[in-house]
Amino acid sequence: MLLDIDDPETVRLVHDYVGRLELPTANLRVTTDRTTFEAWLGRRVGASLGGAYVFLPHVQEHAILINLPRIDRAQPKALEIVVAEELLHLRDHLDGDRRRHAKHGYDRLARRVARLTGTTLEDVRGCLLPVRRRPLRYVYACPACGLRGPRRVRGTWSCGRCSPRYNPRYRLRLVGDAVSDA
Repeated sequence: MLLDIDDPETVRLVHDYVGRLELPTANLRVTTDRTTFEAWLGRRVGASLGGAYVFLPHVQEHAILINLPRIDRAQPKALEIVVAEELLHLRDHLDGDRRRHAKHGYDRLARRVARLTGTTLEDVRGCLLPVRRRPLRYVYACPACGLRGPRRVRGTWSCGRCSPRYNPRYRLRLVGDAVSDA
């Protein structure tokens, strides 16, 4: 087992749940660093994840991310819930169950996590900090129909009303700041 974890409580919980779920450790990687997990995976992952499990077929290993900055450590069992959930994904994969979440926090996996950790479904649903969205900063407008729309980032888009696919003829133009237009 490869543990890339700086937090002693996370290490303790990983060892505890690996034993409770009778998981093999020979081909298991666990990290709390999103950059390390992205290197293992070979692509970027969203910052809003509380945790992630993936099987890496090219090296025949299981990789788990415990994203500590997203976990609400003020709640007593939040970290335990995330660790248990990701290791349950591993257990399901080993047992041949390849189904993923139907609706996070409201599916059969959430009930199993609640039973395993001795918490309620509300605890399972509320173990992560709320996602902070970027503010709307820019206002774009269509040159043909005049449709205006706020955006969080600068970019290139075309008007969905004038053309269902990207069409440079209907390319949206930056017309102002959403802050000053509000």
